[in-house]
Amino acid sequence: MSALIDHVKTSTGFAESTVSAVWESAVAFMSLNLRNGEKVPLEGLGILKATDRAAREGRNPRTGEPTTFKASRRPKITFSKSFLTLVQPDPSQPQPAPAAESTAQSVAPVPPVAGIQPPPIPADLLAQKTLSHHEQTWQIKAPDSSFVEVPTSELAGWGVNASTPVYSPSTGWKLAGKVPELVGIVK
Repeated sequence: MSALIDHVKTSTGFAESTVSAVWESAVAFMSLNLRNGEKVPLEGLGILKATDRAAREGRNPRTGEPTTFKASRRPKITFSKSFLTLVQPDPSQPQPAPAAESTAQSVAPVPPVAGIQPPPIPADLLAQKTLSHHEQTWQIKAPDSSFVEVPTSELAGWGVNASTPVYSPSTGWKLAGKVPELVGIVK
């Protein structure tokens, strides 16, 4: 499973098959539009477009012999300013020394980005009921339907129980009773 699909599955609570199907559909949509010469705007990321390269004469880099390169179409992405801002290092955080490239894939929790709401609560979590310590903050839906960030120690004061959906970037949406860190905190 790719790191992207694993992250989306974890952060939304959707099944891997659902996330994979959505991704395959998005790739099919993008490739069809690029094949037709259309731009594909990717909200929050940038614009994907195809650039055509004409057939041209060149040299084989290994042998130096003259050759003809076929015409081709290549995808190109132009990132939006907002996305470029998001990927810049946080100046208030110390930057780790560059590590040697690793072949192992690990999925690290993504820290929350200011101004971005958590994804919708999956319907299957709203119907479940179950049971689940460590001081961190959780997003919960307040009575006025807004999302509020609440430290672990204050969850009970907000009426959070085992069947209340809670969100953190490391767990995604889960019922509070299913989060190991909340065992003994919520009833």
